[in-house]
Amino acid sequence: MIEGDCSCGKGPALVYGPAVHNKLLSVIEKVAEKNKIPLQLRAVSRSTGTDTDSFAYANDGCPSALISIPLRYMHTTVEMLHKDDVENTIKLIYESVLALTPKTNLSYF
Repeated sequence: MIEGDCSCGKGPALVYGPAVHNKLLSVIEKVAEKNKIPLQLRAVSRSTGTDTDSFAYANDGCPSALISIPLRYMHTTVEMLHKDDVENTIKLIYESVLALTPKTNLSYF
C-alpha cells in the first residue's frame, strides 16, 4: 500500500503530507505518547482528500493536521469502524486542544 497500512482497532491515524503542519502534528504526537493513545501513521504525496487541504491553503492558511478514524466501506450502508478507535480519536482531539495554549509556537521561523 502506498499510503501506509492502516487497520481498524489500532488507534487513530495521523497523516503526513504537504497540507499538514509539521509542528502541530508534533504536538499531537506528543499528546498521544503522554496519554498512551495508540496511533497509526499514514503518508500522502499530494492531497489528503479531505477538507484539511482547504484549511491549510485558504487565504493565508491555517495550521492544520489530519486525525482519521480507520474504517472500512466508507459512505456505504455497511461502513464499519472499531469503537476503541472512535473513543481514542475523541480523547486525542480533546487532549490536543487542551495542550494548545496562547504560548504554543507553531511558527516555522
